[in-house]
Amino acid sequence: MTAKVKQSLGAIGIIAGLSALLVLLGILQWRWSNQIRTADLQRKQAALQAGVNGFREDFHRELAGICTNFAYRPPDQTPAIEDLYAQDCGDWARSSEHHELVANYYLWEKVKGEDYSFRQFDPQDESFKEVPCPARLGALCDTAHLLPAPGSRGGDFGFGGLRWRVEGAPLAMVRPIPRLGWRGFRNGDGRPPDFSPAGFMIVELDREAFQRLLQELSQRYFGGSDGPLYNVAILDGANPPNVIFHSQNAAAPELVSSPDESVHLFSSRRMRGYDQRQGSFREPGGVARREMFPPPPSSVPPPGRDLAARARSFLAAPILADASAAEWRLVVRHPGGSLAETAVVYWRRDLLLGFGVLLVLAASMALVLVWMLRIRRLAKMQMDFVAGVSHELRTPVSVISSAAENLADGVVAGGPQVKQYGALIRNEAQRLAGMIGQVLLFAATRSNQGQYQPQPVPVSETIDTAVADLSHLATANGFTVEKEIAPDLPPVLADPKALGRCLQNLMTNALKYGGDGRWMGIRAQAGAGPEADEVLITVQDRGEGIEADEIPHIFEPFYRGNAARSSQVHGTGLGLSLAKEAAEAMGGRLTVTSHVGEGSAFTLHFPAAK
Repeated sequence: MTAKVKQSLGAIGIIAGLSALLVLLGILQWRWSNQIRTADLQRKQAALQAGVNGFREDFHRELAGICTNFAYRPPDQTPAIEDLYAQDCGDWARSSEHHELVANYYLWEKVKGEDYSFRQFDPQDESFKEVPCPARLGALCDTAHLLPAPGSRGGDFGFGGLRWRVEGAPLAMVRPIPRLGWRGFRNGDGRPPDFSPAGFMIVELDREAFQRLLQELSQRYFGGSDGPLYNVAILDGANPPNVIFHSQNAAAPELVSSPDESVHLFSSRRMRGYDQRQGSFREPGGVARREMFPPPPSSVPPPGRDLAARARSFLAAPILADASAAEWRLVVRHPGGSLAETAVVYWRRDLLLGFGVLLVLAASMALVLVWMLRIRRLAKMQMDFVAGVSHELRTPVSVISSAAENLADGVVAGGPQVKQYGALIRNEAQRLAGMIGQVLLFAATRSNQGQYQPQPVPVSETIDTAVADLSHLATANGFTVEKEIAPDLPPVLADPKALGRCLQNLMTNALKYGGDGRWMGIRAQAGAGPEADEVLITVQDRGEGIEADEIPHIFEPFYRGNAARSSQVHGTGLGLSLAKEAAEAMGGRLTVTSHVGEGSAFTLHFPAAK
């Protein structure tokens, strides 16, 4: 196995290994990012659920703070019940941090028989005064709406049921005030006990303060330093639902139809007392029956404690809600979509970013490989250049050395032979100087030391000078040189010496690779069409031509084509590179057209001097 094949296999192995590594990194990144997405979604869902529960608990805590402020004493004790509740209302207004949450206090108090008197708390003198019931309270103005149904055990106001109830429509809280002798068992004659209350305490909530409270809770549990993290709304049970509260200007349809999290603010099941409701359970062949749900252990203090303590204990019971508030739901949704959709969007973004990094890494590795191959090729061309230059230098040096020895040893006799040897030494010395000049010129162009002074240069004289300088080489190789220079050709804008070197390089290249055609043509003409402002100087040969895949590389330093290497044509591989760089440095360009078996044509394009 040759060294070249080994190097190729090594490069292929490196590329395959790096490609496999990139694919493995991509697969691992996809799996890890998917796991991170799942864990992050679960964390956000848990945090959202905790926020919803915290919102609900704080909402109940704020309402319970109002409820627990009011104490109770039997109506036959002094002072009067309205005075006791008036004192509680005043204490609440003076001491509570959220006193603005309450708009008004009202009291239904039984006066005679089954008649009730409606009173409103006056904060000026801290007393209840009899007033008409405001229409905005709606059903709360009708005591029949507040009293338990006849023959029942009191419903919400029965034994263990002295709880506050939220009325959604008027946005108020109401609680019955039990009368003296209230108890939870049947009378001696089997009749249900009289649970008619001594009155009702009504707390009307301020709607604006209520909205501010909800907004504060929304920011507390669903907000961040840069604004709300979620859209929050409270909806009722209507179809379609009405918006009680929304953290933004309006509730989006997606928030109502598909929230990320939803919870009822008030439990519909009564957790204390006997819960009587029409069930859907049917025995086989039977009819629907009422389900009786026994209460959990009662929190009512034992009879040994005073009645006021027993009444206060009822306030710790859960807050109920009427039909208008029982279906209030807290709904939460991410503003960018559902949590799952948002997680997928972020996952895709991170995945694309990660794959982008991998692509950049792959591109970097590809560039490194490309540069490595280019460096290897350049190193090989430099080695070929050193070998070629060494051979090229050795040939003229050997010829000069042999001619000098013959002259020194007296082998050469007579004038004609001396002239012949002198011409040989002169030609080889010029060839040697030309090669050294090319190497020095290439070094100067690499270090940006090449300086050109463009000026109007007559094309015909420059071509004649270049042909005369290489006439001995053309004659020695048996080449026919044809010149075709258009009349009245304008001068070109170029450096005279640099333009001459460019022509000599192109003509030398044509003489080297002209093949058996032994013909070289030099043509100069004005451009046409897009090239109307240019003068075109073409050097053409009838040699073997250049392969199509080699044309992009022939202007690279040290590059020599396969035909040049196989035919053992000596050269440095710098002529075309120097000609192209010099032409472009003077504002021109060098192009080539070639056909295998027909020859090549190199054209210098220079702007016409005006």
